[in-house]
Amino acid sequence: MSNKNLLPVALGKEKADIVFKNGKIIDVFNERIIEEDLAVSNGKIIGWGNYSGVKEIDLNGKYISPGFIDAHLHLESTMVSVEEFAKTVIPLGTLTIVADPHEIANVAGEIGVEYFLNLGKNLPWNFNLMIPSCVPVTPFDNSGAVLDALKIKEMLSKNQFFGLGEVMDFEGIINGQDYIWDKIELMQNYFIDGHAPKLKDKLLNAYLLAGIRADHETTTSQEALEKVSKGLYVMVREGSVTRDLESILPAINDSNVSYFLFATDDRHPEDLLSEGHINFMIKKAISLGMNPLRAIRLATINAAKALGINYLGAIAPGYQADLIIVENLNDLTIKEVYKDGMLVAKEGKFLFSINSGNSSKPEPVFNSIKIPKIKENDFHMPQGETYRIMSLIKDQIVTKLDFFSPKSELYEDELIKNGINKIAVVERYQKNGKIGLGLLKEFNLKSGAIASSIAHDSHNIIVIGSNSYDMKVAVEKISELHGGIVVTKDGNVLDFLPLPVGGLVSEEPIEYVSQKLKDLRKIVYDLGVKIQSPFMTLAFMGLPVVPELKITCEGLYDVVNHSFVSLVLE
Repeated sequence: MSNKNLLPVALGKEKADIVFKNGKIIDVFNERIIEEDLAVSNGKIIGWGNYSGVKEIDLNGKYISPGFIDAHLHLESTMVSVEEFAKTVIPLGTLTIVADPHEIANVAGEIGVEYFLNLGKNLPWNFNLMIPSCVPVTPFDNSGAVLDALKIKEMLSKNQFFGLGEVMDFEGIINGQDYIWDKIELMQNYFIDGHAPKLKDKLLNAYLLAGIRADHETTTSQEALEKVSKGLYVMVREGSVTRDLESILPAINDSNVSYFLFATDDRHPEDLLSEGHINFMIKKAISLGMNPLRAIRLATINAAKALGINYLGAIAPGYQADLIIVENLNDLTIKEVYKDGMLVAKEGKFLFSINSGNSSKPEPVFNSIKIPKIKENDFHMPQGETYRIMSLIKDQIVTKLDFFSPKSELYEDELIKNGINKIAVVERYQKNGKIGLGLLKEFNLKSGAIASSIAHDSHNIIVIGSNSYDMKVAVEKISELHGGIVVTKDGNVLDFLPLPVGGLVSEEPIEYVSQKLKDLRKIVYDLGVKIQSPFMTLAFMGLPVVPELKITCEGLYDVVNHSFVSLVLE
């Protein structure tokens, strides 16, 4: 229906479909409250004033907020299906997401992206899927797919995408590399997301010439101020591992507030259930001293404006009637959620009937673990006098390059006594069948092994252990499950979480996944590990773009000097 047909409703000559009575409308443009009736027809906001409706809802003084927007996230990080994620966050008020599927894309390419797209577009939210910009993330590893400019052009001709996913290859941008600039120039009329950790001065100037619109890797107020001064929108990130809200908040003032918005990036099942989603970010900002109306502004109209979406993020005539009914602004208790004027959640319960229309299970997504027969001696370390080792830094995913010289031959018992574990990456895509070997210090696994098919961003199988046999058993179980997280000891599988969707995502309810992760964490703590996020930490040991030393199926990679190095010091 054309908005022209809604003119009689706006003028009060005809009844609206719904009128919310006795509510407090949150005006995000002026950061104020308007106490008027709110009229909705045909899924759109008509306006406020003295209106009557076919259906009238008495809010008894409750607040009406626009639906929340998560401007940047990875669905795979939730480890649950797209539908399960939607059922979790929609009752929390998140009605718009912008998702970058670069994890599933690295596993299954275009087919993986289309699988997510088909699931997400049939749910009661605004589902915006990006085309990943960096598949693979780096030429120094082996992933399951390649999305070059030619493939992206083909994908755009077949499906509707929101923009180009976070451009992590800032060196390629700055150095004018055609392989990344070809993608940038192809997507100039789309939203282009950024990834610019600590970029400043001339390097930031060069990066922004690519038309990058926003960045979620800002971690300090000073960094935020420079980026905003150069016209870059800053996505204030509060994920499960990386939490930047408190450090960035001091940079936000009355002059620049419109350049800040919220994003979760990577949020895990336990945190979604115990803390929440964008609603948690709003509450945390309020607890840190931000005015509640301003915090809601960052989660709504600021995000919509930054993303270039002109019909979302506010309660104003012609905007989509994506509304949240809130008890009060102190604890932000969400009572009801409306999508296009239709009630989709109430009292924390998802009300919508899901029919994804996609019952197929594409082979590249559900059969992505393809490894040869694993032998125990595949994880035996070569003999030498001195070894390069990766040394963890507390509460970080970066490592230091360190060295270890055993007293005689390299024995597993001596490694454990020195806080060192064997670590390996097993190529899973039938590209070369290689297994990269390394040593990791400060993970402190005293016995057994942990294997996972989550290993950013190529997602080959990563395994850490006190001995070769438990490492073998763990990897074999991953293969049997078609992906997952496995813990072994004394040749026995202690527990596991199947992740059959690309080796990244479960098909079980979020409550099951959350509890299973807690169970697995307790087991590895009993095996000596004290790291707060052991599985996520392990996953990042395979990412050869984070300093200083990382492990791939090709072997050890010196991130600082951009070269592979041998495990044994020559």
